[in-house]
Amino acid sequence: MDYIEEVKLASETLDEHKAEDIKVVDVSAHSPFVSYYVIATCSNTRALGAMADILDEAFEKAGFQVSAKEGEPDSGWMIVMAGEVLVHLFLDVNRREIDLENLLKEFNSKHRKLA
Repeated sequence: MDYIEEVKLASETLDEHKAEDIKVVDVSAHSPFVSYYVIATCSNTRALGAMADILDEAFEKAGFQVSAKEGEPDSGWMIVMAGEVLVHLFLDVNRREIDLENLLKEFNSKHRKLA
């Protein structure tokens, strides 16, 4: 099933509300839980919490059920999940430290070698 509408809604909502460095990653070949990660950076803890709330409301308003909203703004990392889309919201320092995009690249590289 294609979850492009959830991805589009998440990306447009993040962009509209000034999230930075928005990336969409297809993880469908490797994840039994979701098909896409949407990764974005928020400028501060207040923006991080607000962005999670805004995404939650946008998904619900569009008719997509939010199945998870986890984390606290002070942690520097929050997630919002709707359908097959998992949105990772980071503060810049946390995003650089966790480096999720690089972890996914390394995983994909190793997985291809094993196949």
